[in-house]
Amino acid sequence: MCEPKESSQLKSWIFTPENLELCRARANRVARKLLSDPAANNTPPPVQCFARDFDASKYPEDQEEGPLELKGSPFLNPEEEALIVNFYVSKLPTLMGPQAQVSRLRRESKIPATAAMLLRRFFLSNSVMMFDPKAIMVASAFLASKVEDAMTDIRYLEEGTQRMNAPVTQAEILPAEIDLLSGINFELLCFHPYKAVLAITEDLRTYLKSEQGKSLVHFSDGNQRPITGHDLKPMHDAAQLIVNDVIVSDIPMLYTPAQIGLASMVVANEEQQSKPDIPQIDLKGYLAQRFEEADQKSMTQLLDNICVMLRGLKDGKYGCGNHKVDMQVLKGIHKKLKKCRLWGAKEKKKKRKKDAAAEGSESDKKRTKTS
Repeated sequence: MCEPKESSQLKSWIFTPENLELCRARANRVARKLLSDPAANNTPPPVQCFARDFDASKYPEDQEEGPLELKGSPFLNPEEEALIVNFYVSKLPTLMGPQAQVSRLRRESKIPATAAMLLRRFFLSNSVMMFDPKAIMVASAFLASKVEDAMTDIRYLEEGTQRMNAPVTQAEILPAEIDLLSGINFELLCFHPYKAVLAITEDLRTYLKSEQGKSLVHFSDGNQRPITGHDLKPMHDAAQLIVNDVIVSDIPMLYTPAQIGLASMVVANEEQQSKPDIPQIDLKGYLAQRFEEADQKSMTQLLDNICVMLRGLKDGKYGCGNHKVDMQVLKGIHKKLKKCRLWGAKEKKKKRKKDAAAEGSESDKKRTKTS
């Protein structure tokens, strides 16, 4: 089994916030160029994968071009594309995960977490104007089930999309899966903060019983006693709920699972402060004792930065589509997308031809009746 520090996730798919924005801007720019070419509708769109190991200096032409948000432009801008991606990522736990509507698609939280990461990686290099985000979403769930050894029948995924009133057929899922694989450089292994939260909880359960650890625990009712696993459960459960929001956001592409897991525990611990029967734990003191050789100042600053982001998830920040989504804005973007997308063009032409043929048939029938 690959260790997280040796994985492609940490080597190639961790970004700065600035590089995330640059990747999305480049994907949007490439799509607009292709869509402006009249011949684009006649050829399948090329799958991009430039976000892997992204280096902005390789694309100096991006800096030379004009603004992406031109008034009256028929194309989506990067921010509008990001809102579309956020929306579909947030639907993954409903399609396949603990909340799945189809019982045969109910899986552990790590399945939608992996699917979300694969989906986000793909749309860092590719545009929703070029590839159907709904089909890529379902393909990412199908692929994640294989990666996490929780394989499902593709027919259940088709049924799941029907239950969500967003049908995607098997004929659409399989080609989308091939595109998805190409767009993420076939790098499928993903690590998530869930295990980090569990590991830290287990370590706390043992360490806080030691002589050093006892000084880090305080009961607000003043009744000091040895801590138990039951005392840690509220903090653990609250941290897992925070991670449920994290996995559908941009944060897993900015920090490591261990960093996110620890920050989730810190925020969860803060949430328990008003509850008298739950112990207050000095987690920063715990870190200082457990990692004496680390740069405490840098570690504390990093942790504080992540905690700020985690607290913002409930406001819908950092790409989290689980909270405060403006559906009216989203509907407007979807309407705009229908007019500028490349995918679905052939189906629209077929529908127009079918409608025209039906109208012609009706006209013939009327002429026959009148003659």
